[in-house]
Amino acid sequence: MADDTRQSDAQKTPDHPRGPANTMPGGSAHTAGGYVNSEDHDLTYFEVVRRLGPDYYLNFHKRPCVRDSQLNGIAAGFMGLGVGAILRKPVMMCCNYAVFTWVGVSCASYQYCQYWRSKEKDGIRQMNDLMAKKRASVEAKREARRKAKEEQDRLTEERRKEEERKRTWSYWFNKNVKFW
Repeated sequence: MADDTRQSDAQKTPDHPRGPANTMPGGSAHTAGGYVNSEDHDLTYFEVVRRLGPDYYLNFHKRPCVRDSQLNGIAAGFMGLGVGAILRKPVMMCCNYAVFTWVGVSCASYQYCQYWRSKEKDGIRQMNDLMAKKRASVEAKREARRKAKEEQDRLTEERRKEEERKRTWSYWFNKNVKFW
C-alpha cells in the first residue's frame, strides 16, 4: 500500500504556473511577438498620480533634498520677479518669470542634491567595504598573533620541562653511567 502512494506521488505532474514564466514587470509575455501585459501598459499620468496615495503627497516635505531645493527655488523666484520688474514687464509677465524660475531652480537644485546623495551613498558603501576588509585583516593578524603566542608558550613550556628533566638525578645517571 505504501509503495502505491509513493508511485502515485512520483507520477504526479507539477502544477502549471498561473502566468507565463518569461514575463518581466513592464515587459511583454513573449519576446517573439507575444501579447503585451495589460496590467501596467495602459496607465496614464493621472492613474499613476492616483495610485501613489495621499501619504506620498502629505509627507512630500519630509523627503531628502526637498526642503533645500524649495528654498532655493523660492529665492530664485523672487529674483525672477525682481528681474521682470526691473525690465518693466507687465505684472503677469513678472509672475510668470517668478513661477518659471521657481520651478526650474527647484528641479535643478533637487536633482543636484540627489546626485550628491547618490555619490555620498556610493562613498559610504565603499567605506563599509573597506572597513569590512580592514576588520577581516585585523582579525586575521590578531588570530596569527594569538597562534604565534600559543606556539611560543608551548615551546617555552617544553624547554622548561626539559630543563627540569635535566636537573634530575636520573638524567645525570643515564647520561654518565654506562654499562656495556
